[in-house]
Amino acid sequence: MSVLYRYVPADSIRDIVDCGIKLSQWYDREMDFGEPQGLRKVMLTLINPWDDPDKSRDKSHRCIRLDLDPTECRVGDADLYRMGLTEPWLMERYMRTLVPLSDYRFGVFRNPECLVFMSVLPEQIEITGKTQDTPVLYESSESLYLNNLMDEIEQQRRDSGNTLVYAYCRYLESKGNMRCIENRDLGIAVFLDPETDAYIVTKTP
Repeated sequence: MSVLYRYVPADSIRDIVDCGIKLSQWYDREMDFGEPQGLRKVMLTLINPWDDPDKSRDKSHRCIRLDLDPTECRVGDADLYRMGLTEPWLMERYMRTLVPLSDYRFGVFRNPECLVFMSVLPEQIEITGKTQDTPVLYESSESLYLNNLMDEIEQQRRDSGNTLVYAYCRYLESKGNMRCIENRDLGIAVFLDPETDAYIVTKTP
């Protein structure tokens, strides 16, 4: 069994704990999975309770912990789904990259959403406390995704983060917050803060 999370209206919490969550009442969307599954109702849950920062701070919602069979749930990239609503080819990619929760590797998606296809029984539900009761191994899915991505770039470049710092300074330059003086022969770039004497030196990637 795997632990998942969902935020629900605080005024519904007692009914949910007593009666469970009926998929027909609490589903978030209907999705067409083609043959043989066809159109199915889907309830969205979180892998990490901090992946919805707005509701985690909203006193009108409570976080519940669900203990579900991971082979019966799928994980998708929520960003791809939202983009796919206007870009059909991205929706196709979203559907292709859905994986069973039992096979999902943490940090693969920046904003993962876990699709639940069944109702949840009362004995599978617990109300979490302020500390979410069960230890969470990482800050959020987004932070883990970005850390993994930066580690991957560093493994490829092996330049102690120089490429990432250079790219960030170029971004600041595009916003008018830095000025760049670059010497390709020396392989050095100096980024100057126009408001102060501060500067950053990087190698040119």
